[in-house]
Amino acid sequence: MIPPHRKSGDTNGHGDTAVHSTYPAKKSLGQNFLVDENIARKIVDTVSASPADSLVEIGPGKGALTGLLANTGARIVAIEKDGHLAEDLRTRFSGHPNVQIVSGDFLEYEFGDRTSPVKVVGNIPYNLTSRIISRLVDNREKIDSAVLMMQDEVASRLAGLPGTKEYGAISVRLQLVAAVEKLFLVSPGCFRPRPRVDSRLVQIVFQSRDPLKDEDGFVMFVKGAFGMRRKMFRHFVASRYGKGAIEILEDRFKTGRIETFAPDEIYSMFVLLEKHVRP
Repeated sequence: MIPPHRKSGDTNGHGDTAVHSTYPAKKSLGQNFLVDENIARKIVDTVSASPADSLVEIGPGKGALTGLLANTGARIVAIEKDGHLAEDLRTRFSGHPNVQIVSGDFLEYEFGDRTSPVKVVGNIPYNLTSRIISRLVDNREKIDSAVLMMQDEVASRLAGLPGTKEYGAISVRLQLVAAVEKLFLVSPGCFRPRPRVDSRLVQIVFQSRDPLKDEDGFVMFVKGAFGMRRKMFRHFVASRYGKGAIEILEDRFKTGRIETFAPDEIYSMFVLLEKHVRP
C-alpha cells in the first residue's frame, strides 16, 4: 500500500505515470500509504529480488513499491483488496509482462503449485498482521521469506524471546519454523495518513517447511498455555490433560511458566502430552 512519491501526473522515470496520488486511504482497509521514497527503496533492497525470483506483494496500494520491484525483473503477483486501486494498477502496469495485478484478499489467496518458493513483501494493515502471519505459516512450504512493514509493537512480539513480556503464542508459532529479524524503524511521518504508532520492517526466513504433527491442535495448545502465562505450566497441563499428566513432565517444566520455554521445547511437550493422552 505504498503510493508514488511524486505528484499526480509525474512519471516514475521508467515511463509509468503515477496513479491517483490523492486517492483517499480507506480506514476500513487499514490503509496507511508510505510516502517516503528512501524507505520504499530500502524495502526493495531488503527483498533482494532478481529475475529468477517470484514475488507476492500484499496490498500494493498505489504501486510505488510494485514499480521498484518490477524493475528488478522478478515475476510479481500483487494482491490488492481495494478494487479502485487494483484497476488503476492494471492500467499502470499493463506494459509490464512480469507484473500481475490480482483484485482480492490476500487472506484468501491460493499460492497453488510452485516449483520453487516465493518471496512475500508488503506494507500490511496493522489490524490484520496476526492473521497474515498465520496465513504465511500455513503456506510456508511455498514461501521462502517475507519482508513486511508492520506496527513496531507487533514486530517485537514476533521476535520476542523467552522470558520477555513480548514473547507469546504468535512468537512461538512463527519462531518454531522461521528466523525472525527486526530491521529498521519507520516513524509515523513517513505515512499518509499518519498512524499513531511507529512502524518497523521485519524479515522472516522460513527454515522448516515440513508440516507439524496436529498443527491446529498445537496452535490451540499454545494459545491456551499463554492464556495462563502467570501460572506454573503444570496448572495448564492439569486443566487440559488431567493431574496425572503432570508426572510425565521434567521437573523444570513442572516449576516453570510457559513464557520461559523455547518454541521447540513447547512443541516437544505438546507431542509428549498428546501421546500420553492419545497413545
